[in-house]
Amino acid sequence: MKTVAAFTSGIIVFLFSLVQRTSGQCKEAAIKSEMNVSINYHLPHFITETPIQNIVLYKHHIYIGAVNKIYVLNENLQNISVYKTGPVLENPDCAPCEDCKERANLSNSVWKDNVNMALLLETYYDDQLISCGSVTRGVCQRHIIHPDNPADIESEVHCMYSKQRDGESDNCPDCVVSTLGTKVLVTEKDRFVNFFVGNTVKSSFQPQHALHSVSVRRLKETQDGFEFLTDHSYMDILPQFRDSYPIKYVHAFENDHFVYFLTVQRESLDSQAFHTRIIRFCSFDSELRSYMEMPLECIFTEKRRKRSIRNEIFNILQAAYVSKPGAVLAHEMGLSVNDDILYGVFAQSKPDSSEPTNRSAVCAVSVRTINEFFNKIVDKQNMKCLQHFYGKDSKYCLKRQRCCFLRKAN
Repeated sequence: MKTVAAFTSGIIVFLFSLVQRTSGQCKEAAIKSEMNVSINYHLPHFITETPIQNIVLYKHHIYIGAVNKIYVLNENLQNISVYKTGPVLENPDCAPCEDCKERANLSNSVWKDNVNMALLLETYYDDQLISCGSVTRGVCQRHIIHPDNPADIESEVHCMYSKQRDGESDNCPDCVVSTLGTKVLVTEKDRFVNFFVGNTVKSSFQPQHALHSVSVRRLKETQDGFEFLTDHSYMDILPQFRDSYPIKYVHAFENDHFVYFLTVQRESLDSQAFHTRIIRFCSFDSELRSYMEMPLECIFTEKRRKRSIRNEIFNILQAAYVSKPGAVLAHEMGLSVNDDILYGVFAQSKPDSSEPTNRSAVCAVSVRTINEFFNKIVDKQNMKCLQHFYGKDSKYCLKRQRCCFLRKAN
């Protein structure tokens, strides 16, 4: 079946009124003749002035991260608050979150649009919205959400940046996101809030600070910035591969004691074809020693006459979500309604490109099945060195670590 996906920047529509619970199988197609297809549905909607990048839900409120603005909507999609994030005046001599108005007339000052690269909800210290934009070196801001007025994200805003002291390394743990693409996962464990970050990086894009491909950092208890857990709390694509081997981070989630990233990248260093990979490592692994990657494909199998079978592969992930299955889907997949399912929207790419065509499909796989495949790879020692990270002779390619503490099955 051929599907056409149309993307309109800046428009969000929630089809609340069309969602109904169903049980059992679909009725015969003949009933379609009874449908009245001329009905006009008036759906709640909201149109932004600039393209949308991220959406977060919190207590019947919807927070939308867009270019230069964060919108707050109620459950009826009515705009009840707007916080302006840009354009921002930037100057090389201005520290992140510093007011640069005095340098507005200097030749090296420039006004830049602020693209929302990450919009996150953190509730351990305070109920707060964390926004990270494409300006100010990828530094984030936290907006305190007041329980009596969740629409107010402007009255208490804090910059999450601490100036480096003399003698400190050039690493910038407060520089979180990349303008080329970012996925951030926030987790709470043992009284700490950790940020797992996947960044697209290129050698042609060289900011004033070090941005890492994959990293884990901890939110300081003072909440004015971040800190790397160790000097090895990040991984970087080797400089010689940063332009020829781009990695796009599509989705991130946590399940049990593992952190997962879903990416689109080349099949190998020597290949021009793209595919999807799922990354897994232990959530308490501060040095990413348990890091592993595995290909993930969505395959449509069509049985034809004369027992012939046609397989159609959808190779590049467009979006993903983890949730529980309904009773019917759980039965069809041979799973429990308490199992976690990874739903992925995949597309077929153009030849030797990561650009999608208009052929797409949705696939569902249990997270338990994904872990079984990862464990088989480890048990059989069927692992290859990730040369784009380590090179051929790195010690990390000789011995990989598994998580030491896994929850027992109920």
